[in-house]
Amino acid sequence: MMRLPRLLSMAGLTFLIGSAGCTVAPRTPSLPFTAAARPSDDVLAGGKLYSQHCAACHGVDAGGRGRAPSLHSPSVQVMTDDGLVQFLTDGDLRKGMPSWSQLSLERRWQLVRFIRQQQPAR
Repeated sequence: MMRLPRLLSMAGLTFLIGSAGCTVAPRTPSLPFTAAARPSDDVLAGGKLYSQHCAACHGVDAGGRGRAPSLHSPSVQVMTDDGLVQFLTDGDLRKGMPSWSQLSLERRWQLVRFIRQQQPAR
C-alpha cells in the first residue's frame, strides 16, 4: 500500500514539472524586416485607398496609364506633401484628375504617405 501513494506522488510531481514549461510563452519568430522598414499604419491604409481609388487610372505600380501620369514622375515627386494633399483635394478635371475632397483629410494624408513610399518599377 505504501508504494501506490508514493507512485502517485511521483506521477503528480512529474506532471507539475512537465506542465511548468507550458506557462512560458513561445518565442515569437523574427520578422524578415527591421522595425524601421515596416510600413506604418498610415502607409498600409494609404495602400488600400490607392487600390480602391487610384490604381485604375495610375496603375497598380503607380507607373501611370493613358492620360494618368506616373506617380514616380518628376512633376509629382517635386511636389511637397502639403502640395500633394492640396492637389488631391482640388483635383484637375481638365486633365482627368477628380477631386478627392470627399475623403477625409486624414485619408488624403494616408494616400500621400503611400505614394511617397512607392519605388519605380525597374
